[in-house]
Amino acid sequence: MIRKSDVQWWVLEVKEHPEAASRIVEELAGRLAEVDAENERLRDEVARLQRGASAPADGARVRALRRRVAALQRLLEDEAPTEPALVLLSGRLRAARLPLSRGERLAREGRPLLSRRALLGLRCLLLARPRDQVLLLTGRGRGLRLLLPDVPALVEGVDWPAVEGQDQDPDHGLEEGERLTAAAAVGEPPRFWTLVTRRGYVRQLLHIRLERRVAQGEPAIESPLHNDGPVALVDGDGGDLLLVTRWGKGVRFPHRAIPGQGAVGLELEPDDQVVAALSLPSHAQTDVLVVTAAGYAMRRQAAQLQARSSPGGAGRTLIQAYDVVGAFPCRPRGEPQGRLLFLTYAGQLAFVPAEEVPLHTRAGKGTQVRDLGRDQALAVAWVAADLGPR
Repeated sequence: MIRKSDVQWWVLEVKEHPEAASRIVEELAGRLAEVDAENERLRDEVARLQRGASAPADGARVRALRRRVAALQRLLEDEAPTEPALVLLSGRLRAARLPLSRGERLAREGRPLLSRRALLGLRCLLLARPRDQVLLLTGRGRGLRLLLPDVPALVEGVDWPAVEGQDQDPDHGLEEGERLTAAAAVGEPPRFWTLVTRRGYVRQLLHIRLERRVAQGEPAIESPLHNDGPVALVDGDGGDLLLVTRWGKGVRFPHRAIPGQGAVGLELEPDDQVVAALSLPSHAQTDVLVVTAAGYAMRRQAAQLQARSSPGGAGRTLIQAYDVVGAFPCRPRGEPQGRLLFLTYAGQLAFVPAEEVPLHTRAGKGTQVRDLGRDQALAVAWVAADLGPR
């Protein structure tokens, strides 16, 4: 649905940023074409159902819709999660959630979060608030959605939790060989999303455009590079995009500099890949934390990471490492700080307050903030300062 507020925003956007007009017209035209096609599809489906010719596949669709309605009903009846939760997702879309307070207790007690067998399939770890949606992208660029109540509760130290009424993995219709590659918890969605692939291809989509592609099962992003799936989706409404690679390289440029057809954000070595993407304000003071699998971290002032006028070119060394697993925006020292959350291959959780990461003014190997030994970090997540006790 195209809301009146969307139209008002487009008008203001064109007035303030004339260079965005062509992109908005392109997205609007595509949206209208999709609405028309969807209208025709629904007409055909109604006619087919009226003739009593419902296909066997309709049963699976009905069951999926019933599960979604049940999740929404739990939200309305306040049976949904009431505190932020850790959300774990496997490549085949096995999922589990754990209240943040229980995660903190497991970390204090040194107990494993999941079995080693289950952790072998882990692809994404993130924090979600009770009313958040979780947007998912697969290696083929397709988008999916989950509500937090849709995610089954975790039983610590065992395998992935079962889903009621399903004996096998709830793969949400993934095709043969298709795997989850990116996820983001979303409260209030932005107007524009910036999508980023493993090889650094970037593209922007209006939120309504992304919603339609998700609903219709169409790819949200299709990279021109070989074997190149999405690894991140971030708020693209304004400011700059920072890409960070596994080998500690980074590049920063304005979201608005991304052309309508997308662009390659940076040149990568054949064995390197993008592991994190984050939005930075153009003017407000912000720090960036870069984290490695060995338990090292580095705090850099975002002002030191000068933005280029457009995507492309070689990345700049942010940290001397070959095992970067994440990067997060952080408030400057002296302001309320969040925490880093490490999840190791043995299933151990470790919380590290951001104030323990010192400021570095030049590239180096960083500071060891947690001695992980041989049990290195499988994933790292960011726990914002307003997400529960410390």
